Amino acid sequence: MKTPSETILLFGLSPAEKDLIQGLISSFEIETVDLSLATIGNFAQKFPEKKICLIVYHIDEYQEEQNYIIRVIRAFVGNQIPFLVLVPPQKSDEIEKFLRAGADDYMELPLNENRFSIGFLILLELGQAIGRPRDEQPQNQEERVKNEYGWHRIFNYFQKELSYFSPKALIQRVGSDNISDRWQQVKKLGQGGFGVVWLVKEIGTDRLAVAKIPHSSQMNIRILRSAAILKRLVHHPNIVNLIEIAKDSGKLILIQEYVEGPTLQELLEVGISPLDKETYFLQLLSAISYAHRHKILHRDIKPENIIISSKTGKLKLLDFGIAQDLSWQSPGRSSEGTLNFMPPEQFEGHSCIASDVWALGVILYIFAANAVPYILQNDSYPMDIEINVEARAPRKINPDIGVELEKIIMQCLQKDLLQRYYDATELQEVLWETFPRFGKGETIPV
Repeated sequence: MKTPSETILLFGLSPAEKDLIQGLISSFEIETVDLSLATIGNFAQKFPEKKICLIVYHIDEYQEEQNYIIRVIRAFVGNQIPFLVLVPPQKSDEIEKFLRAGADDYMELPLNENRFSIGFLILLELGQAIGRPRDEQPQNQEERVKNEYGWHRIFNYFQKELSYFSPKALIQRVGSDNISDRWQQVKKLGQGGFGVVWLVKEIGTDRLAVAKIPHSSQMNIRILRSAAILKRLVHHPNIVNLIEIAKDSGKLILIQEYVEGPTLQELLEVGISPLDKETYFLQLLSAISYAHRHKILHRDIKPENIIISSKTGKLKLLDFGIAQDLSWQSPGRSSEGTLNFMPPEQFEGHSCIASDVWALGVILYIFAANAVPYILQNDSYPMDIEINVEARAPRKINPDIGVELEKIIMQCLQKDLLQRYYDATELQEVLWETFPRFGKGETIPV
């Protein structure tokens, strides 16, 4: 029997936690090894050839200075290997200490199985890629497909609605200073409070991609959360695809597909036909409806985060940097987002699924009225917005807007959550029921 070439180190896991991990890796040639602080030194000396691809450490709720143990483990395995800690409620106030000590991600106990499965496999994929010699990489498409088959078999472990994993990344090590020795930086596309966005090219294939590089490793947790969300939404054609996570200089970097084309904001500035507006809105609505069915809240839907492919005309929704997965976490109290597209509850730090509906309503309002919903001195996007600003009825701006379309728009913009559409799926159903020919360019006026 062939000895597994890759190893996961387990520290203090319960039998149930070990069984969960065994189920996740059953399709791969990966072994797990139980260790403790007393045995890791002997393991490192006895098996130096082992390729460690992940460390999972169950924090002991009764022992102090657990951050010290994390540092000791790091000293043996190095800084590159992904490190996941399982944190009991009694230690939740020490999570920041664990991360500073060397952990890459954490899961709070008791485990949410769906959440753990996503995070675990993302870190495992990262660990498998790190440090892999170039001569072990697939040299042609046939070998790549063969290697990716094992990853697809993981689908059998999940229920149908949770089959959201894409093939694992295949790293080409070439010994350069590029991102993960795989991606060559081509051109800076932009930057913000989060980090810098680069157009990059895959060395050896010339495939273009987008790299989102955070300013510091303190953003690593947000990168992992965004990656987990993109993994869940990988099957929708209107949501940007995640190619891989790279680790470089201690920072985790998102590598996403590159879509060549203008943003929706750029198109609005030059003018869009009613047919294209309806087509784009249906694609956007489909993407958000899909996200909502998976309990994903985007929180930053705006024209600048939407690209229209110059080659296909297909819409792509970008930037899930502040999105939340409500299947395992409660909506945060953060008021992050873009003020022009934020409902009152999001501005106050109480986002919910219906908050995305408000943003959709703003975009539909702009499409219909060629103006924003707020009573301001001009119709350009406001720099700020007060919670008590009232949306003006779009027919006051453009009388050609139908009464039923105005009704749908204004229901999206209801401050009372009970009066607003619950989610994008409900909005989608009402739009189709009211306008069966929506998408033909006959509903939104010129």
